[in-house]
Amino acid sequence: MLTMKLFSRPAYPVLSGICIGISLSLVCLPYFYLDESCEFILVPSETQLPQMHNIKQKAWPYGNPDDFEPRINLDSKPVRGNVEKGKMIRPRFAASELGIREKLFLGVNARRDTLNTLGVAINRTAAQFVDKLLFFVEAQMEQAPNGLPVVSFKDERNVLQPFHTMKYVADQYLEEYDWFMFIEDNTYIRAEQVVEFVSHVSISQDLYLGRMVDELQSLYCDLRSGIIFSNTALRKMAPQLEWCTKNAFSMDHTDNVGRCVLHTTGLACTPTASGRNFSSFLSHDFVFDRDVARLRANPVFNASLTVHPVNDVRSMYKLHRYFCERDMALAEEEIASIEAEMKVTACLTPQGCSHLPWPISVSEPSQPKNRFDVIRWDYFTPTHMYFPNDHDNMVPLRGADKLDVDDVVGFSERKLEDKYPGRYAFQGLVSGYRRFDPSRGLDYLLDVALDDVQKGSRVHKRIRLVKPLSHMEVVPMPYVTENSRVHIVVPVNDFEMAVLPKFLQVYAETCLERNDNSQLYVVFVYSSAAAPAAPGQEESADEFSALRATIADYEKRFPEGARITTLDLRKAVPSQLDVVEVVAKRMQEQDALLLVASAGVLLETEFLNRVRMQTIRRTQVFLPIAFFQYHPKIIYEKKPYPEAIEISKDVGFFDRHSFDHVAFYLSDYVLARDAYSADVATGHRLQSTASANVTDLCSLFLRTDLHLFRAPDPALKHAWLPRRCNPLLPEAEYHRCLVRRGEGLASRSQLAMLILKQQRANKANDISPSSSSLPAA
Repeated sequence: MLTMKLFSRPAYPVLSGICIGISLSLVCLPYFYLDESCEFILVPSETQLPQMHNIKQKAWPYGNPDDFEPRINLDSKPVRGNVEKGKMIRPRFAASELGIREKLFLGVNARRDTLNTLGVAINRTAAQFVDKLLFFVEAQMEQAPNGLPVVSFKDERNVLQPFHTMKYVADQYLEEYDWFMFIEDNTYIRAEQVVEFVSHVSISQDLYLGRMVDELQSLYCDLRSGIIFSNTALRKMAPQLEWCTKNAFSMDHTDNVGRCVLHTTGLACTPTASGRNFSSFLSHDFVFDRDVARLRANPVFNASLTVHPVNDVRSMYKLHRYFCERDMALAEEEIASIEAEMKVTACLTPQGCSHLPWPISVSEPSQPKNRFDVIRWDYFTPTHMYFPNDHDNMVPLRGADKLDVDDVVGFSERKLEDKYPGRYAFQGLVSGYRRFDPSRGLDYLLDVALDDVQKGSRVHKRIRLVKPLSHMEVVPMPYVTENSRVHIVVPVNDFEMAVLPKFLQVYAETCLERNDNSQLYVVFVYSSAAAPAAPGQEESADEFSALRATIADYEKRFPEGARITTLDLRKAVPSQLDVVEVVAKRMQEQDALLLVASAGVLLETEFLNRVRMQTIRRTQVFLPIAFFQYHPKIIYEKKPYPEAIEISKDVGFFDRHSFDHVAFYLSDYVLARDAYSADVATGHRLQSTASANVTDLCSLFLRTDLHLFRAPDPALKHAWLPRRCNPLLPEAEYHRCLVRRGEGLASRSQLAMLILKQQRANKANDISPSSSSLPAA
C-alpha cells in the first residue's frame, strides 16, 4: 500500500523537480565558485602517466603527481592577526560596568557680575542634593570664586551661551547622568525636590520638561523656570546643535532653545511626566520680605520646584530657609500621623496595646536566644565606668564616652524642665546604665538627683532614653587599588632569630612564588654588646650570619631576585621610629606604602590586599590587631604542633595592647616626623605628659590629622614568641610589655587548669610548690 502511494501520479513531478535541481547544481557549481586568482592544475590520468615518465623534471614543476597536495591561496583574503590575550581591565566601579548612571546634572547659565553673589547662593543651597553642579559664563574669567565649579567660553555672544552649554555637557557628561537640568542664576531651585521628582520618572522616554510659556499654542518651555532633558532627548540634540547656533536669531533664550528642541527631536514642552507635575512660580519681581506673607497660603507657590526671579541674594537664602522649614513641618506632621496610626493598629493585634514598642517606629530590643547572646549593660558614674570589657574592672570616664554621657544628661535636664516647669532643680547624675543594641541603638537608664522646689526635699528619678541608629551614611574616601607595592619592614633582634626562617618561608610562598607586588626589608638590630663584624674580623663574629646566608639562598632560588634587602641598626633600645628611619634613608620613593611587622607574623595575601585598601595617603593609617598564639606547650597536648594557627579562644587572642603592626605611606610619616621635630625644637609640649616622648608610630600619627583605622584582622596571625621586656624602655611602654607578656601566655582557664594539675602532681609526689615546672613566659 505504501509503494502504491509513493509511485502514484502526484509523486512524479516532485521527483522530477528534485532530480533536475540536483543536476543543475552539479553543472553550475564550478561557475559559482570560480575564482580568477585560483591556479588550475591538471592532474594526469593513470593512462597518461607512463607517457609522462619521459618528460624532464623541468617540464613538470609539480613533482611527483602522487605527492600532490592542494594549495590554498590567501592573497585576496583578509588575514586575521594573532591577538595576544591580555589581562582584562575592568572599570573602576561596578556601576560603570553595568551601565548605571547618576541621576541629575544641574547646569546654571550665570553672569560674571552675579557669580560671587547669586552663584555662591545656588552652590550652597543646591550642591549637596544634585550629583553634579556646574556654572557656565559667556566669557573668560580671571579668577572664579573659591570652591565654585565654573566653565567659561571664549565666545562672548550671550545669545549662543545655552547652546555652548549643551554642547559642553553633551561632550563631557552624556554617558554619566540620566537627567540634565538648566536654569539661570537668578532662579531659586529646590534641588532636593527636583531630585525626588526625576527619581519617579522613567528614563526610557524622550522628555522635554518644564513650565510652558504663557502663550497660546506654545510648544516651548520657559528657560527662566528651568528645563529638564532626559538623556535620550539630549543625545538626539547633540549632533544637530550646529544648526541651532546658526538659527538662533532671537534675543530670548527660551525661544532659541525651544526652536532647537523642536527641530532636532520633534518634542514639545510638557509639564507632566509619569503622573507628576513640574510646578514653578514665576513673578515679575520677587522680594521675600514683601511677598512671603501673601504667598504662604498659595498652594502653587508652596508646591513649586523653582522660583523666578530672585535677584537679591538675601531673598535667595531666606527662600531656602522657608522651604526647609516647611519640609520639616510636613515631615513632622507625617511622622505624627504614622505614629497615631501605629497606636491604633497595635491594639488590634493579638498581643494588644502593651506590645507597642517604645519609642514608636524604633525596633524592639533584641531577644537573646541563649546566654551567650545577652547584651551587657555597662554601669557608670559621673567619673568612672565599671566593667567596660572583659579585661578591666574600672576605667575613668573620659573621651568620647564622657562626651556621650554629658550629652544624654543635658538632654534629660531639658526634657525634665519641659515636663515639670519650675518644679525641680536639676542637681546632677547619680549613676546610670548603658547598652548598645546593634538592631536598635543605645539604651540609657539614668538615675538623676532633683530638688523638689515645692516640698523642699531631694528626690531621685530614673529616666529611660534611647539614641536610635540613624540612616547609614557613605563617607567619601579617596580611591585606592590593590596594585600598590607593599614595602614590608621586619626588625629582627637576638631573641627573634629563631622565627625568621619560618617568616622567610611564608614570605616566599605568599609573595615570591605568586609574584606579589611587595618588597621585604629585614632590619637586624644589634645591641651595644653585640655588633656586626668589623672589616678586619671574621664573618663568624656576626650573630646574624646564618640568616644572611638564608636570605642569599632565596636570592639565588628566584631568577628575578627575592626582593629582600637587609639593613643594620645599632642601638641598645631601638624604637619603631628608629627602624623606619633606617629604611627611609634607603628608599627613594616618597609615596611608598610601608608595613611595619614583626618576625612572628604569618603573611597572607588577603592581609596584604587589606593593607593596600585600608591605607590611604594623606587620609588614613592602618593599625591591624593581630591574633597572637598562646604558648604551644599549654594549648596543645602533644607534639608535633600544628603549623596553621586556628582562630579560637583556646589557641590565642587578639592583643589590643599590640601596636607592632602599622601600615602607612612614607610621605605621611615624613610630615608627621617633621611636625613633631618642629614642636620639640620650639619647646611646645603636649597636653599629656605620657605622650610627650613619642617612641612608636601610633603615638606619632595620633598627633596628626590623619585617621587611624584600628580593628582586629583575622588574616593577621602571629606565632608565639617569648617576650622580653627591657627595663630601659619608657615607663608606659615597659608596663604595656609586662601586661602583654602575662596575657600572652595562655587564657585564664588554661592557666588555672595548669596550676591545678601542677598542684595535684606536687601533692602526689610531695614536692614543694616552689619547684614547679610551669612553662616560662
